Amino acid sequence: CWVRSFLKYVGGSSSKLFASTDSGIYDVTLTGTVGAAASSCTNGDWEYSNLANSGGTYLIAVNAVDAAKLYNGSTWSATTISGVTDSNLNNVVLFKRRLWFIEKNTMNAWYLAADAIGGAATVFRFGPVFTKGGHLIAQFVWSIDGGNGLDDYLVTVSSEGEIAVYGGTDPASSSTFALVGTYDVGVPLGKKCF
Repeated sequence: CWVRSFLKYVGGSSSKLFASTDSGIYDVTLTGTVGAAASSCTNGDWEYSNLANSGGTYLIAVNAVDAAKLYNGSTWSATTISGVTDSNLNNVVLFKRRLWFIEKNTMNAWYLAADAIGGAATVFRFGPVFTKGGHLIAQFVWSIDGGNGLDDYLVTVSSEGEIAVYGGTDPASSSTFALVGTYDVGVPLGKKCF
């Protein structure tokens, strides 16, 4: 089995390193022989984000094949995301206290409520912003000032090399979340292009 992704959990003074294959996610924090899978899967190409809220610190992972997964510092479980099929979610990123996901092979991104690790997801349609077609391939946070603050932007990339940059805090309102600019770049080499 080949390792396809590494996932790092950091919660307080505790940290864990996991390696994923196409059959499972394994705890590789300690040196030596790797034991049984901590969680099973059918595709090891996971993307993840850490989020701390009043309930604890969590690692949220998606791969657009298996159901979304949640690690709470001791146990892997399914996370409950409604409104979209969570096994279609890819590319999770934490932006301004909200988890954002891309729905595979669409121009749709989905976001959760502030500080949420599950619950109702809301769609944000990027189709009207991109003129070359294709589908969303990646999202990341771009910091203008070199740190966290009001100068952070959500950057969304299409499979055709178009980039949309949004600023603000609450995507439910155009008065608190707005398009900053769109750009054309070369076609990305994959979903982990940044």
